[in-house]
Amino acid sequence: MAKRVFRGDRISELPVHIIHHILYSTDLDVKEVARSCILSKRWYFCWTSRPNLIFDLFKGCKYMPLENYAKLVDQSLQSHVQQNLHLEQLSLTYRDHREFDSLHVDTWIELAFKLNVRVLEIYASFLRSYSLPDVIYDAKNLTTLRLRNCKFEFDISTTPIRFDCLDDLYLHCVHISDAQLQRIIDRSPCIRNLSLVDCPGINKLQVCGPVHLENLIVQLCKFDSVIVQAPNLQCFKYVEHHAVRPCKIDILDGYNTLQTLVLCGASITDQQFRDVFYKFSNISELDLTSCLQLKNIEIQSEKLKKFTLVRMESLEKVTIQAPNLLEFDFEGDKVPFSSMDPFSSMDPSSLERSQLNFLSPRTNFGSVDSRWYTNLHHFVQKFNYSKGLILAIFCRKTNNILIYENPREIVIPPSHDVEIFIAPIQRVESTIRKLMLYYPWIISILPCTNSKVLKVMSVLKGCTQKQNCGSECPFNTEYFHRHSILKDVISCPCCPFCLCTGTTEVGMTIIWYSWLKSTPLADQVKNFMLKW
Repeated sequence: MAKRVFRGDRISELPVHIIHHILYSTDLDVKEVARSCILSKRWYFCWTSRPNLIFDLFKGCKYMPLENYAKLVDQSLQSHVQQNLHLEQLSLTYRDHREFDSLHVDTWIELAFKLNVRVLEIYASFLRSYSLPDVIYDAKNLTTLRLRNCKFEFDISTTPIRFDCLDDLYLHCVHISDAQLQRIIDRSPCIRNLSLVDCPGINKLQVCGPVHLENLIVQLCKFDSVIVQAPNLQCFKYVEHHAVRPCKIDILDGYNTLQTLVLCGASITDQQFRDVFYKFSNISELDLTSCLQLKNIEIQSEKLKKFTLVRMESLEKVTIQAPNLLEFDFEGDKVPFSSMDPFSSMDPSSLERSQLNFLSPRTNFGSVDSRWYTNLHHFVQKFNYSKGLILAIFCRKTNNILIYENPREIVIPPSHDVEIFIAPIQRVESTIRKLMLYYPWIISILPCTNSKVLKVMSVLKGCTQKQNCGSECPFNTEYFHRHSILKDVISCPCCPFCLCTGTTEVGMTIIWYSWLKSTPLADQVKNFMLKW
């Protein structure tokens, strides 16, 4: 049988187009692709003819001098031209304080279009005053155009524009006027994705006419108004800072297609929100962040599945009737559960995941408003934990975590400065990995029989001791935090004051254990000390 085993070089036998597909799909830069030649003799010749040229100055945190970068791009493109090769993608990423010769970039773009490039990406800080060459406006085969820090300078009445196949247009810090952008949209009959990030030159955005447009993203653009008329629009995201002037937003079409609506920093009133939300009855994902004029939110929807409320400082009341809601996230320093109890009408029993982030750092541990605490306690208890949900509470005051597995009797730490996670037990690894980013001192667990959380903690302990915890280990303890490495996980049957280092950790540990002992949880909790 051993003699019959085939021992040939199967890697070298792969067809060229398969090798090119592998190199193209891995998104490697030039140097990384070049190293692939060690795989076989045949790959030595294939990597130079690959269909995607990705030049990233800082790929792998290694710096390339300006002259070397320009020489590498020149040689690679000229080689493709000389061999008459197909070029699918050209990506240029270079960040340097020195000014770059724009003639180089003009030549590279012209060569790329000679090779019928389909994806062109230019992310570079050296192009702050760079104007795109005219050849780019006649790119009939281009499907993706992603630009950063450059200018569109063309005469809309004389410049022929043919973006016949353009599907994805992303502009970041790109100077373009209202009329120029509309002209490009008019000449892009296939465009599906349009993203504008911090683009000067546009005052009134009008996206009217693109019948295939599905995703429109507008971020930090300081517009006076946004008018959208796209019959197949599925996702609209508007993100702005507080300090900018109010922007009027009108979505004139897509009533049956819009599924995702994100408004961050939008100047929208209660009545305007009601008009928009009920007009677009198929919205399944709604994100409201820093919409400071919103005070009373009323939502009645059978389609809504994900709802996010973040930093809504003027919020007074929320009425939610969404029987199919699966995810709910909240963040704010003005706790909405106090006084008005806006979520009293919300039934969270259908939720499969939730994150509640309360930020009141000026209050002390143990000092909480009784009504706020009661309302929060009642809301958390309404979740249907029988569906396999776990409850995790991070207390910033003590820097400790309390995890309930199959919660029955819930006790919440007496603090206004807490973050609450409710997630499926199947995602316990990702939940704990997220909690580790806070580098807590104590994790207290109320386990169930055959606890999965305790098993995960055992795996985590094995990782810190460099033990072999399996090929699919979900943890890498060296990268939980940029400046903090998890050194050890210690099971603590009682309060381990002797293991604490530093007066702050000792004081907070005493407070945490004193509180736990005063609750009905004292005899059920399994405690773990984390050493960072």
